[in-house]
Amino acid sequence: MRDHFVALCGYETRIRQWGAPGKPAIIMVHGLARLSHDFDILASQLADDYFILCPDIIGRGYSAWANNPEEEYVPAFYARQMIEMMDHFNIDRCSWIGTSMGGIIGMAVTSMIPERIERLLLNDMGPELAQEAVDRIKAYVGGTAEFASIAEIETVLRTIYGPFGLSNDAEWAELAMNSARRLPNGKFAMHYDSRVMDVFRDQIDDYDAWNIFNAIACPVTLFSGAKSDLIPQKIVQKMQAAKPEMQVVSLENCGHAPYLNTRTQIEAVKIFLKR
Repeated sequence: MRDHFVALCGYETRIRQWGAPGKPAIIMVHGLARLSHDFDILASQLADDYFILCPDIIGRGYSAWANNPEEEYVPAFYARQMIEMMDHFNIDRCSWIGTSMGGIIGMAVTSMIPERIERLLLNDMGPELAQEAVDRIKAYVGGTAEFASIAEIETVLRTIYGPFGLSNDAEWAELAMNSARRLPNGKFAMHYDSRVMDVFRDQIDDYDAWNIFNAIACPVTLFSGAKSDLIPQKIVQKMQAAKPEMQVVSLENCGHAPYLNTRTQIEAVKIFLKR
């Protein structure tokens, strides 16, 4: 693994690379308040056979923060950055794995350059969202809370991300460490720009990606968290009705969104990649 810092649409972006160029390419994109480290386990298991790029989307992790949040913390801008990333690394075609927001970006990229996306994995994401779950997410994201220690952040994350299905203390400790940034006063905050969440709260109620979803021509696989409240079964069934050829993989013991870190989940990803 190595880290790159590349200017995408004018913003320095941190991109974690796994595997060697020249192998089949995979792009893995994280969720709304997450970052590239979420794919460390999955990418490490695939790196022998694939060339993998895992970016910190603008406003998260080690990537730059936007100058114009309302115009740049949106899927269309994220998609433009991802296309520039593909061009920078000379990726003509790739498989796309998108968790939550990463799935939205994947659908947007596929609509813009359909000939370059071979297959699309939507990890607990679809063209519409359950409003109660959206309200839940809006309640916990954003703000400028400060924490005295990483342990305090871990306590909060265990509540917020319980549906990820993490199974041991070491996984939670690593999640907390990767999710924090040190403030000038010595305390900690979450890694992301709080304005990301301000834009999300302002715009998410209008989310409707059915036209984009229906137009996708490449093979689509949906990983469905069995306990997901964001993409519950009624939405899964609507997606299947609109796209009967779509593969659906129900993942037990997790909600929104599966962390793609268990043997079962990784094997399911491998099957998707061979499709």
